[in-house]
Amino acid sequence: MTAVFLTILLLAADDKPSASATEESRRQQETSVLAAAKARQVEVLLGTEPQPVKASLRKEPLLRWSNPTAGSIYGEVFLWSLENRPVAVASIYRWYHPYKDATLEIVTLTDKTIEAREGDAALWKPQSSGIAFKEFPDAPPPAAAAGSRLNQMRSLTRRFAAQLADKRAGETVNRELRLLNQPVHRYESPKQGVLDGAMFAFVEVTDPEAWIIVEAVKSEETTTWRYGLARMNSDALEIRLDGKIVASWSKVAQPWKDRQAPYTLFSFDPTLVPLEKTKEAAP
Repeated sequence: MTAVFLTILLLAADDKPSASATEESRRQQETSVLAAAKARQVEVLLGTEPQPVKASLRKEPLLRWSNPTAGSIYGEVFLWSLENRPVAVASIYRWYHPYKDATLEIVTLTDKTIEAREGDAALWKPQSSGIAFKEFPDAPPPAAAAGSRLNQMRSLTRRFAAQLADKRAGETVNRELRLLNQPVHRYESPKQGVLDGAMFAFVEVTDPEAWIIVEAVKSEETTTWRYGLARMNSDALEIRLDGKIVASWSKVAQPWKDRQAPYTLFSFDPTLVPLEKTKEAAP
């Protein structure tokens, strides 16, 4: 009986979270509050003066992520849309080790004129789109039922593969990214002719590094599938479809400097973000 009791105590001790695990959990919760607050500060506008249209911010994050292979880093992904269709996506994250900073990483998902502002300050005004849509080759007609279309979209995205040329410890390593099986976001936009659409993510651990958008688009004559690809990392990225390269982005040497690029980074001071506005939204 004594031996059994001792075994139970040892197992119970193993189940207790370590101090480091508790600290990491606290950092994740802290980042969750920070990211939501920062996203609310950013206003995304489409079109030109005098009547630009304000895009809608999705209140809940598309994805909550961490990447222990890179360090102690946590982030969340937020989406802006117009008429229910994605126009910009941002990953807002905070480093705790080996770096100490907070970052907003953003890419445009539209060919419309777009701008991001924070109060009266213009943050970002890309001069080109971060995505180009192409017809999906050898794709079946979109199914009539929504559930069947989801299965089709998952099957279509599995035809892609992605590789990131990541430089760590002074050495560049090519990393094959993992495709999340489920979309991070699904939508329809009748006004823009989108019967069904979904965003999928290529990730390292759970950190999004590239996006695939798949849409069933309607015309007067038919409904077909198309896809668009967008980067979510400043390192060199390559995406293949059925083994053939369909997108290739070179490394951005200083992504935080070009405010007219379709993809950019912003460092920000987390102490200047009003966290009290998002406490109730924290998990």
